[in-house]
Amino acid sequence: MLENIKNWFRKGGAKLGMVESLENITDHPKINIPQNELDRIFQNKKFYANPQTYVSYKNVDGDDVEREYHAINVSKVVSKKLSKLVFNDGCKISVDNKEANDFLQKTLEKSKFRKNFGEELEGGYAISGLVLRPYYDENSKTIKIAYCSADSFYPLESNTNDVSEAAIATKTQRTENKKTITYTLLEFHEWINGSYVISNELYRSETEMEIGIKVPLSALDKYKNLQESVTLQGFTRPLFIYIKLAGKNNISYGSPLGLGVIDNAKRQLQDINDKYDEFMWEIEEAKTRIIASDHFFKTRYNTEGKPIQRFDKKTGVYNKLSSDEPFIDEFAPALRSSEFIDSINFILRVIELNTGFSSGTFSFDGKSVKTATEVISENTETYQTRTDNTLIVGEALTELVITIFELAEAYGLYNSKMDFGINVDFDDGVFSSKEAKLDYHGKAVTLGMLSKRTAIMRQYGVTEKEAIAELERIIEEQLKASPDQQQALAEVSLLGREE
Repeated sequence: MLENIKNWFRKGGAKLGMVESLENITDHPKINIPQNELDRIFQNKKFYANPQTYVSYKNVDGDDVEREYHAINVSKVVSKKLSKLVFNDGCKISVDNKEANDFLQKTLEKSKFRKNFGEELEGGYAISGLVLRPYYDENSKTIKIAYCSADSFYPLESNTNDVSEAAIATKTQRTENKKTITYTLLEFHEWINGSYVISNELYRSETEMEIGIKVPLSALDKYKNLQESVTLQGFTRPLFIYIKLAGKNNISYGSPLGLGVIDNAKRQLQDINDKYDEFMWEIEEAKTRIIASDHFFKTRYNTEGKPIQRFDKKTGVYNKLSSDEPFIDEFAPALRSSEFIDSINFILRVIELNTGFSSGTFSFDGKSVKTATEVISENTETYQTRTDNTLIVGEALTELVITIFELAEAYGLYNSKMDFGINVDFDDGVFSSKEAKLDYHGKAVTLGMLSKRTAIMRQYGVTEKEAIAELERIIEEQLKASPDQQQALAEVSLLGREE
């Protein structure tokens, strides 16, 4: 009966204005994303967590026993490596307006952006993307940045290149009448008649397997002051930024959601865990053993009736063998370490191929320290993978800056016009030498193939406005240092700087 009522709610109750009930989030009429896409992301997140598992095997007596499964969380290693290559302490986010830049830096600092973004990007690369969610914090009266993992992000309207509307789910658990109740807040971001509309729906469930029945927002104290719907004006883009791993989603073709590093290498990631587990178990089993006839394992009793045992049954060192004659001997199994290491390195090379890293990235050679030029030439795949992802992250961080200032203007925190340039400069020191870049740009300027302004922009990662200001200071210093250059100053004043 209860299941029939739930089905009635799902199919017809909502249309009649009755209480809505959702088994899965994808049952909501606004959400149009296949359930298998969400299942894929959920499995990736579980794989990335690397939960402790156990292996069942039979011991020498034929009894079923369990041991801990040894695993290497290579998915974390790969995603961490990529996130560090893309975003690190050397990345600079700025605007070429001093007042605006001061506001931006304070906002990023209060949200501990540099620390948190790198960590969240690692998880996003592992499972299937990351969502940045700037918001106005009423308590501190500032703009803060929240993060949403891919398993809580549901596109509504999108194309394969961008997501313009989405729902973000936030789960809260609390105990009611000795039962664990799960509340799910669905926050919908939509464009309606040119206006940006955020609507909120709260669902209550007594099981984690279902979203549950829709309830008023006031059912949970933390949402009692939350409006069911709010319309915002003056925004040019959504109040969220979705970052995905570079590359086409080949598992669900046409999906706006990206893949994680796990998706196309899951089989190999599991293989390397299996080989590592076998290796560690062989090391455990390769210890020296004592083989003796069953005569030594027989239990005898002394005059007081207490059992006398020659060997301790708690240890696995001693093994018995049936024999007519008593004997005892030592046995030391050979350890196949080189075979296991070769197998693990081979699987690592396949993982490198499937995740866009150059061969040897996750293998130690210990030969020599390579120069930046050698790193570029020998790590072409890694360099290209980083370049593709810095392009996506760079655009995302630019959108983040725009959203921060639009929110600040909406709440009266910053009211000046956004007539400034945005600069996101990634640190290329891992792959390219700054001295080599300076030499390259200097020669291009000398040969008349590049302007000084463009050279400054490329060398130091500044905006055009900042490059022009720096060039003016350079010219001013040169004129002060050399009175003979006064004629050049007169020409600039007469003809204009460009002439």
